[in-house]
Amino acid sequence: MENDIKKEAGTEADRIRSENEALRDRIKALEEENEHLKSEVGMATRMKFHLMPNVYPAFPDIPNFDIYADMVAIRQLGGDYYDFYRLDNDHIGIVVADIFDGGTAAALFMVAFKLYMTSQQWIDDDIADKIRNVNESLCFENTDNLSLSAWYGEYEISTGTLVAVNAGHEPPLLLHDGKVVPIPEEKISYLIGVIGGVKYTSYEVKLSDGDKLLLYTDGVTLARSDKGEMFGREHLVSTFENSRNSDSEETVGLLERELSTFIKGCELSEDATFLCISKKGRVRS
Repeated sequence: MENDIKKEAGTEADRIRSENEALRDRIKALEEENEHLKSEVGMATRMKFHLMPNVYPAFPDIPNFDIYADMVAIRQLGGDYYDFYRLDNDHIGIVVADIFDGGTAAALFMVAFKLYMTSQQWIDDDIADKIRNVNESLCFENTDNLSLSAWYGEYEISTGTLVAVNAGHEPPLLLHDGKVVPIPEEKISYLIGVIGGVKYTSYEVKLSDGDKLLLYTDGVTLARSDKGEMFGREHLVSTFENSRNSDSEETVGLLERELSTFIKGCELSEDATFLCISKKGRVRS
């Protein structure tokens, strides 16, 4: 009887040891898988930032134009994107977009958006047609049902005129004589990537000497403090007005510091992106 009990106890101990070893192996495999996923996310994040401009001043040959952009990124792979580039001797293209999802699928969607936007620069003269064609391309076989909001503008250097299309994106802020003034925007157009056949409309803004235009994503206004309060558009407006004597880079820095102070160490739920354009801004050395 005693031998039977010892035998059963030994069998049970062997089973527990075997289960513990299997559990340790599983934990090790999960840790290795987690490290692999972290590596992939890190690589995708680096690729994402390589797609966006990071050399400033961006256009040192244009003394009366100043532009700067930056992103406060979340830990995961977020969906914000910005870009600006020379179209010809007198025009600059400017893009801010927000893909409504994160992860690698959204990153690939963003790459596709950038490629389609680039291909349209030399096809259509009308910017509403450019966005319409990009939408058609992204709607085709969009099996992941991804979509994005985007603001695209073309700035004419010689006149300070900005022609833009707002595809479901946050409306920009125009700072004139130290105050944010309403932009006479047409009705905001539909999101990109949702449905084909959408007609987009453009509108025009004239920047006077000393004016600044701020583009941003909803990760800014939706950011929450440790008390659950949202940063909000009014807070953004008042902070932007406080930047009246700053150039574009200083303005973005001020906005980022204000946002960081407001959230008090809380994590953002979405990327928060700022892009500022100044006419006759101070040229950075």
